[in-house]
Amino acid sequence: MSDWTVPPPPPPPGPERPIRGRKVFAGIGLAALGQVLVIGLGVLLTFLFAMSDKSENALFGIYAEILLQILLFLACLIVGIIWIAQKDRGIGLGIIIGWAVSVLVFPIAGIGVCIAIVNSQTGTT
Repeated sequence: MSDWTVPPPPPPPGPERPIRGRKVFAGIGLAALGQVLVIGLGVLLTFLFAMSDKSENALFGIYAEILLQILLFLACLIVGIIWIAQKDRGIGLGIIIGWAVSVLVFPIAGIGVCIAIVNSQTGTT
C-alpha cells in the first residue's frame, strides 16, 4: 500500500583532480603580479594627486591604494574559490596563498612610498 521507494544512489565522484606544485606556484605568481599592478597604480595615483595644486589631494592616492587592496583581496578570493571548485585546484589555491603572502610585503612598501610622496609634497610650496 505504501508508494515509498528507495531513492537512487548519488552519482559517483568525478575523476581525481590532483594539486600540482607548478600550478600552485603559477597561482602565487598571478597574485604577486596583481599586487605589483595594484601598488603601481596606487603610487601613480598618489603621485598625480600630489602634483595637483592642492597637495592635500595626495591623501586620495593613499585611500585609492587601500581601496585597490580591498578589491584585489575580493578578486583573489572569488577567483581562487571558483578555480578550486570548478577548474584547476592548484592555480586557485596558489592565488589565495599568493595573495596572503604578498599582502604582507607589497602593500607595506606601496603605502610607504605613497606616504613618502605625500610628505615630500606637503613640505614644498
